[in-house]
Amino acid sequence: MLANKHIIIAMIVAPILAIIAYFATDAFVGEKAQKAQAGKSYSLVALPNCRYPSGLCTLKNAGFSIELSVAQVGVNVMTLSLSSKHPLQGAKAALVTNSDELGAPTSLAATDNTNTRWTIDLTGEQTAQSQLRVVVAAADAFYFGETGLAFIDYKTSFGEDFR
Repeated sequence: MLANKHIIIAMIVAPILAIIAYFATDAFVGEKAQKAQAGKSYSLVALPNCRYPSGLCTLKNAGFSIELSVAQVGVNVMTLSLSSKHPLQGAKAALVTNSDELGAPTSLAATDNTNTRWTIDLTGEQTAQSQLRVVVAAADAFYFGETGLAFIDYKTSFGEDFR
């Protein structure tokens, strides 16, 4: 069977053509990224580091992303820190104990002159069902996202801090 040179060439060329067809179809049919328009709102997706006790949570939409970190201050009080590569015009956050609840958003305060770092103290019950909701404004567009609180503790299986 491998003595026939036509079969050998077909076995080499077929996977190459399949890969080319895959990328060509994506380029032809796929959705093109568009610049955020002023006045519109866009959802942020929680990346996988939000589901594990990593200490950080990243919410992202295309080229725009924000990074959340939490420090426990008291029993039901935590300090939320938000950082972004893009300067923000404003940021609000709410801690809700039930996903059906709306929650009252509280404005974050900028901690630097570039408006890329924001912080706030949030009070509320921190259960497995608690959700953290964030809304930020940048370049006259609004970005909103929601995540659980699994990320707030930094734990490793080795017992060491690798940060």
